[in-house]
Amino acid sequence: MTRAKRNATLAWILFGLILAGVLVTLYRQVFVLQGSNPWEPAVALSWGLIPIVFALVGALIIARQPRNVIGLLLMLPALAFAVPTATYLAGIQSPPASPSWFVFLVLWFDNWSWVLLVFPILFILVLFPTGQPITASWRWLIFTGIGMMLTMVFLSTFGGELGPVEEAWVIPNPIGFIALDFVNRYILPVWFVLLPALTLACAVALFVRFRRAKGVEREQIKWLFYASAIFVVFYVPTFFTESYSTANNVWDVLFVVAVMTVPAAITIAILRYRLYDIDIIIRRTLQYALLTGTLALVYFGGVIVLQEAFGRVTGETGSPLITVISTLGIAALFTPLRARTQDFIDRSFYRSKYDAEQILADFAATARDEVDLDALNSALLGAVDASMQPVKVSIWLKRSHVVSSARNDRWGDS
Repeated sequence: MTRAKRNATLAWILFGLILAGVLVTLYRQVFVLQGSNPWEPAVALSWGLIPIVFALVGALIIARQPRNVIGLLLMLPALAFAVPTATYLAGIQSPPASPSWFVFLVLWFDNWSWVLLVFPILFILVLFPTGQPITASWRWLIFTGIGMMLTMVFLSTFGGELGPVEEAWVIPNPIGFIALDFVNRYILPVWFVLLPALTLACAVALFVRFRRAKGVEREQIKWLFYASAIFVVFYVPTFFTESYSTANNVWDVLFVVAVMTVPAAITIAILRYRLYDIDIIIRRTLQYALLTGTLALVYFGGVIVLQEAFGRVTGETGSPLITVISTLGIAALFTPLRARTQDFIDRSFYRSKYDAEQILADFAATARDEVDLDALNSALLGAVDASMQPVKVSIWLKRSHVVSSARNDRWGDS
């Protein structure tokens, strides 16, 4: 068996183990640890899809491109999600009097496994899409991240106390000698400075690679930018609302979907089975996002204003007639507002494409009305030169030959 086949086999075996771990976790969350919140099964299932998607796309990349380390980096977050430490510890409400070695092992992994969620994603920003940094001088980001990961593992191993991340109890670590006060005073302040700095530096590395990239690699990075933008849109509100952390509404499910767009975009970009035109996708996303926001603002603003005016005139509130009028108004505004939105996006972000479309539209009007061949040739040359800006442009016309026929007309004499 070749090395590539062996790596692919190991990747699919790891995917199977991760899938089994996710299924065990889902079974305990849905059927064993049943809660009163009706959203819990849907949220649990959606979060269970994250490690499955990450592991699946990681295995695909390893199988297709075994030398690309991106596949392995996608496997690590899936592994952290799949090991059901939090689900196991959720059943322990108080510190056990005489914990077994298995409890210590679960607590140890639970204390540092979160680094497998953070640092592989940062490494992907540095190594995407080739699996190598831009230049050797950028490798310090990888070494710094690995050093921070090993530091967290060391602290979890030899810390004086061990306890679940999501619980309020701790037990003494039999091999621990590092005091918690020392960690809080000297280690964590440095950590909270280094982690944001490393995140910013990794993002800068991706932007630098994008500026230097050409051709397919540039299109690949656009895919990652697009998925990251979707993730940020759903992640930023978590700093301003408690609804995300309570895991009891539909936004949790949408947030999970946004997370899964990252490995999906990476897979499309790297495997390039069919590298869709990402520029068109970004353009359509901007257009319809702006259109949807504008229509929603007009609709709810119209409802509020009309309800207030209707209430002042008739003394009634909540009339269904206002909703009907607002809906009809939105339907009438949809087509012209969509055209104006597309025009605004094209003029603001796709100026060259917008200019080219305008030139081609003007030429189409000229070709429809012009009858002089020389004038039409000049218009065609001007349109091609203005839209495509070639080094040289010329027109070759094939002359048609008129062939006379000596055959009699079918209505002639026989």
